[in-house]
Amino acid sequence: MFIKSFHLHSSAEQRCGLLLFSSVMVTVASAAVLGLVLWAISWSFGLVGGIRDFGSAIRFELPYLIVAYAALLYLMRPTPERILLAAMPIIVLYLVIDLRFVYMHSVFKLDELLLLPEGLNVSPIWARIGVWGALVVWTVVFVKNLKRSLRELAVPFLLLALAAAPPVIAYTMPRQFLQVAHSSGLTIIPWSDRLTSAVMGRTTALFLFAATKRQALADLAMQPVVDDPQRNPALLINTLQDRRNIHILVLESFLDPQRFSALEFRTPPAPPRFDKLRENMHIAKSPVFGGGTAEVEFELLCGVPAFELYSPAEFSMFTGKPTPCLPNLLAAAGYRTIATQSYQPDFFNSEKAYQSIGFQETNFPSIYAEDRQTYLNYDVPDSYIFDGDLLAQNLLYVEKLLAAGKPFLNYVLGTYGHLPHNTDIERFPPKVDVAGVKPGSQAYLAIQQFYYRAGAVADYITKLREMDPDSLIIATSDHLPPLDGGSYTYKNLGYTLHDEGEFRDNIWFYFGPEHKDLAWPNHDYQFMDFILDVLTKERICSLLECKNRENVPLAKLTTSYNHIIAKGAGIAGEK
Repeated sequence: MFIKSFHLHSSAEQRCGLLLFSSVMVTVASAAVLGLVLWAISWSFGLVGGIRDFGSAIRFELPYLIVAYAALLYLMRPTPERILLAAMPIIVLYLVIDLRFVYMHSVFKLDELLLLPEGLNVSPIWARIGVWGALVVWTVVFVKNLKRSLRELAVPFLLLALAAAPPVIAYTMPRQFLQVAHSSGLTIIPWSDRLTSAVMGRTTALFLFAATKRQALADLAMQPVVDDPQRNPALLINTLQDRRNIHILVLESFLDPQRFSALEFRTPPAPPRFDKLRENMHIAKSPVFGGGTAEVEFELLCGVPAFELYSPAEFSMFTGKPTPCLPNLLAAAGYRTIATQSYQPDFFNSEKAYQSIGFQETNFPSIYAEDRQTYLNYDVPDSYIFDGDLLAQNLLYVEKLLAAGKPFLNYVLGTYGHLPHNTDIERFPPKVDVAGVKPGSQAYLAIQQFYYRAGAVADYITKLREMDPDSLIIATSDHLPPLDGGSYTYKNLGYTLHDEGEFRDNIWFYFGPEHKDLAWPNHDYQFMDFILDVLTKERICSLLECKNRENVPLAKLTTSYNHIIAKGAGIAGEK
């Protein structure tokens, strides 16, 4: 009996040992395959302008990824599909990070997950259905495969706690997280987000970026808010003599097809009346490529770079509290400040952001305005109003503003050129005969759209100059569209505004007073000072540092940026 019991016990131990060995081998083998998949993703996207490096980051990246993968794997019963289910979130994360860099030349940050609902809101319906559908399917299958025994869940929960620790600590105890990270050789490379992600690892960089932002925000909240002498409204009031009306038009993804040197245009890409505008065309650098309209708006209207020190979009931090941005300064000088935003009020927190920066009146399309007052009639949901329709209605409103007799700032944001460049073919049939680009591609569609958009902009500016000849008019693009393959497409098609591969140079137009010593802005954040410079006939620039004329140190720009954010977010008390 004793011998039989001994043999049974030994057999049970052997089976347990074999099961443990088999489980470990499955984990190791599948983790190795996962590592190869991640390397293949990095290598593949590297061929088309992605982040590229992965091998150098393995020493930081792989241990954490294995723990996260093992936690998901062992939460599930040993079914054939659990390996794919456990690996899928990690693979998707890598795809998102590399796809974002290819299409938008920007490294994905952890806090951008907060913008996911908004991003989906401006995405095609198939993208929304696909994302939510995939998320629901994965969740349902994952829950179905979960282990039910608490004893079996002990080890998986421990692994899950280990995997959750870095992001939780990065958000809740950023200072301590950064101290440990720095002592381990993990740090942000200040001159390159791409290099940080490549060298430190994709997920490691996510935690470093998150902790750095959280710590910076905590530090900012501890500082008293003091008035910025550079943004004293009295400076503008005392130097402003002629209160000219100001028109600022920001156009979504307004590229210039003539810059595609690899394409052959058998017919002009724009109607003849647009050629006259080219005489007043200039180039300035946008803070973004492929997306991020609110970053451009922030720079244009607040006059500092969009550093993204505390949030992926500065507008999302504004609560309606006043900031010393251009509309508020003009309002203090007796201007009426009006914004027309051609999409939804919650588009990048536009309603509260516009209130913070000083717009006394904001108009949204009637389909989204609900009980808000608006002049902009539009009743097609989940679509972008054609520039020509938007600008025609704005001209009618400008007539009323002129009749009122008070100087005004007329700010208009057009969103018609947003991906995926959908066009009403019956109303806007293709007009541009172009060789070198595939019909139906995003590049082809954007070129066809441009023909009609260019005509609408030319008509708008011509009419504005007739109605308001003494005004100051600026029309600019927010950024280039990502088209079919981000910067890779622009390289292949020979877009001449390449900006050393960043593709952030954009066209803009100026119509207004011609001083003998105009200092053109080279960056979007210099537009505010340029406008004040023109309005005051250079007088204000003798009293403050105008960024269109002087190379303002980074430290001063950061101080001004912090002042604006702290004011608009209401995160610090007045001194």
